[in-house]
Amino acid sequence: MGVRSAICRVNFCRVSFFFVVVAGRFGSAAAQDLTPLVAQCASGGSAALLTSCQSAVLAAQAIRGGIAVAEAGGGALSGSSSTLGRRLGSTPRVSIDFRLQGARFSMPDLVDGGAGIAAENDVYVYGIKGSVAVGVLDGFSLMPTVGGILSLDLLASGSLLFLGESDGFSSNESLLSVGGRVGIFRESFNLPGLTVSAVRSFGQQVNWADDMDGTQIDTDISTTSVRAVIGKDFFTLAVLAGFGWNWDHGEMRVQVPDPTIPGGQGIGLMEDLTTRRSVYFAGVSMTRLVWTLSLEGGWVSGYDGLAGYPGVYDPGAITPFVSVAARLTI
Repeated sequence: MGVRSAICRVNFCRVSFFFVVVAGRFGSAAAQDLTPLVAQCASGGSAALLTSCQSAVLAAQAIRGGIAVAEAGGGALSGSSSTLGRRLGSTPRVSIDFRLQGARFSMPDLVDGGAGIAAENDVYVYGIKGSVAVGVLDGFSLMPTVGGILSLDLLASGSLLFLGESDGFSSNESLLSVGGRVGIFRESFNLPGLTVSAVRSFGQQVNWADDMDGTQIDTDISTTSVRAVIGKDFFTLAVLAGFGWNWDHGEMRVQVPDPTIPGGQGIGLMEDLTTRRSVYFAGVSMTRLVWTLSLEGGWVSGYDGLAGYPGVYDPGAITPFVSVAARLTI
């Protein structure tokens, strides 16, 4: 009994450290106001420049958030609501996950709408993602059917997202992610599986430009994703549902021509701009031996509106996403 208690204390300390790191990210990731960036862009220009700057800043926010959703929309590991645990003794269980994913987001149509009051444009982002998860802590059990408590998986992944030149992007986007999943309960006959995960994604800077009028947008793609997932296996199929948040953070820069002053332009830059949105998703999966096939879909909530913006674009619109995946667990 003393040995088990000691093991539980060690597991608890390790997982508690994980939660402390995540909690620190929560505390430093409060959503920020876009008004200062708009004001900086529009300062010194004509009255018409203000609306152009508003459209560009909202477009930058939409681009950053839409790409983040396409990369990390649903759960951290496809078709899984329980941590992996170990196979025998100290041998970790390993899972390799391959996904095809996509998302649709709206943004001000700076290409077709031009300067000033822009129309709205829908952008579709598609990508592929490969992930590896390793079960490093098996957790402990309260009773034979209640186990996996404070178990831990470590995660790493790479993604490639395809961005269209017709939408104004200069290149595709690649991202790397690292994180972990903590088990609350492992699925059993009595209980569903329940896990909490935190993942940090790092991408290259995304560049958007309209070569006709000189509008440029440069934004960092860096996201912290936190998810809670619950699921249960029902004979041949399993279902899951999840909830969480995305914090998108990093530098954002816009450059906009002044519609009424020849050669005039507005420039705005914020080095550490953070925005937060809620994520909702559900999925269904089927497991055969070591393979799991899954389908997940959901949406991310919209942004707060920008006071006084006269454009058609609605920042509060949701961003839907979907993914199809195959996962090998050994």
